[in-house]
Parts: sequence; structure tokens; C-alpha cells
Amino acid sequence: MQERLQSELFASIATLDQLKKMFDMGIVDIGSYQRESEALASEVKANIADLKRIGLDFGTFIQTERVAERFPDAVMLLDLSRRENRFRGDNMTMDEYYDHIGLAILDVATAHASKGLMGLAELIVEVVKRMPELKAISYSDVIEAVNRVAEHGLIPGIRTLRGGVKVVELRPLELRRDQADVVNLAASKGYVSVEEVMMLMKWSEDHARQVLSSLVDAGMAVADIRFSTGGRYYFPGLRARESSDGRATPSR
Repeated sequence: MQERLQSELFASIATLDQLKKMFDMGIVDIGSYQRESEALASEVKANIADLKRIGLDFGTFIQTERVAERFPDAVMLLDLSRRENRFRGDNMTMDEYYDHIGLAILDVATAHASKGLMGLAELIVEVVKRMPELKAISYSDVIEAVNRVAEHGLIPGIRTLRGGVKVVELRPLELRRDQADVVNLAASKGYVSVEEVMMLMKWSEDHARQVLSSLVDAGMAVADIRFSTGGRYYFPGLRARESSDGRATPSR
């Protein structure tokens, strides 16, 4: 049982590390990265709990398998290093640490405010890039800092769209139900066509175009009415990669 647990734990950590590298290279889209990384993190936590239940030391496993050396991205995402040591090393208290991250979050939110919302995974990547001085900043640290900033009323905070995609509202969005439905449709790939909205929502063409146009007016969507796309609307806030003209680039 010990060998099985350790093998499963090693595999989950290795897979998470590889997933992060693929996301950084643009091979994996934000939605898939968010769902799969959360699932893998849950597996790792469950395996760690199982190890502890049978009396095994997780710290010894980390050292023996050279996890930090082999899988640095996974270690960062899972926050496997002791937070207390990180705070001491940076000469910060816990509150000062999260306030520091919070300032970077507000910088990112200000830069992208016109989009209205932003994929949580995309925001995390941008925040980490802005803070090279914090060597051990983790995925969970940024989420904690986002929640703290939201609690102070500086941004609305994290919202989970239908289908499980997590986004961060950068400014208050008073979406009507039909607008929210369209945003949910676009969440997984960052765009939606007039035809998709008509078919999936069972709306008339006039109503579909009216709702999409209202999202363009709100700054959340960008219209591409070229014949080849059949009337496609991009949502830059839902995509990590954008083309030079500001439109979101769909996954391939």
C-alpha cells in the first residue's frame, strides 16, 4: 500500500508539473488548465492525507524523490514549501505578503478593466510575472490575495461560470440573465457565433444579435462580422492569448 500511494502521489505531481509547462507554452487553453490543475491538486492532497494516515512522513518523500528539483512548477502551484519560511525569507509578515500580491493584482485589474472580467488562470500568470522578487509565490497565494482584495471592495472577485470556468470580475458587472447566458457559452473557448447563440439558446437571430451587441457596448465582447466566421464575437477577458488587434485568439 505504501508503494502504491507513493507512486500515485509522484505521478500526480509529475502530471501537474507537465500541465503547467504546456499551459505556459500555449498548448493547453485556460479552461482545460483550470479544471485539470484543480483536479490534480485535489488528488495530491488526498494522497498526502493517505500517507499521513498510515504514518509516513511527506517531508521525507519530498526529499527522497527530489520533488522540488524535478517538478518546480508543481511545487509552486501546490505550495509544498512552508509558508512561514517564505515570509521570514522575504522579511514580511503574512499580511504584508498578501498585501504585496494584492497591489500586483490591482495593477493587472486596472490594465484589463475594459474587458470586465478575466480568466482566473490568466490573472495568476500575469501576477506571478510581475513579481519575480517573490521566488516561491504559489497559485493558492494569488487566489488568497484576490479574495482579500475583493473583501476590501476593490474588485468584485472570483466568479465560477456555468461549466466550471473561473473568472475574476475586474469591475462591477450588472449582467442581465440573457447576457450572462452568452458569457457562459463563450467561457470555454473565448468566443461564440451568432448561430451558436441562436441554436443553443433557442433565440431568434434578432434577439441573439441584440444581446451580443449589448455585450460589445459594455466592452466585454469584440465583434468580427467577416463572412468566414459567420458573425463571431470574441471575449478577450476569457482568453490568455490575444492577437495584436486586441481580439482573442481561439484555441487550435
